[in-house]
Amino acid sequence: MTTFYIVRHAEKEKGDFYNPNLRHQDEPISQNGIRDSRQLWSFFSDKQVSAIYVSGYVRTGQTIEYVASQMGLKPVIDERLNEIDGGLFEGLSIEEIQQKYPDEWRSMRERKEDFRFPGGETGEEVNKRIADLLEEKRKTHNTENIILVSHEGLIRSLMCTIMNIPVYKRGNFQVDFCGITEIMYQPEYGAWKLIRFNHTLSREIL
Repeated sequence: MTTFYIVRHAEKEKGDFYNPNLRHQDEPISQNGIRDSRQLWSFFSDKQVSAIYVSGYVRTGQTIEYVASQMGLKPVIDERLNEIDGGLFEGLSIEEIQQKYPDEWRSMRERKEDFRFPGGETGEEVNKRIADLLEEKRKTHNTENIILVSHEGLIRSLMCTIMNIPVYKRGNFQVDFCGITEIMYQPEYGAWKLIRFNHTLSREIL
């Protein structure tokens, strides 16, 4: 049985770390984040994992670094795990978004229809890359378990994909820093089963 563990990155530093290639802030994890990322090992220490994939953001690699070192695995970047591309929303305050992009802001707040972030992605485009990722990794790692480290928005959309609900409902899910989601593929049904969602660990210093 194939099991995927999807982890949100750890708490990130405050400040300006804009990466023009990502068109997003690319903050490293904070000291709290380092502590919490090490605590992930208490969950994964008895798990058999064959591969780890991270997004193109520095904080996802940092989040899983300790676990990967304990497992003897090297995380692989897969940019399909990148955060939703918010386009021109990036760096704007809520007031600026409301003023410049009122229609998109309304769609985002009402959660009744899909929309495109100006200069960025639609929810359906995000869902497609998630579906492609899951299908590819499922076939590559048949009967194996893997870890995917990603971002809140992307994991929310992944939940919509798994639960077969409209992607514009993604705002109904909350994903905490270092929250762990576990899904298992059911070949007899050709579908994924949700085992746990947003599981978090106690903040103990190892």
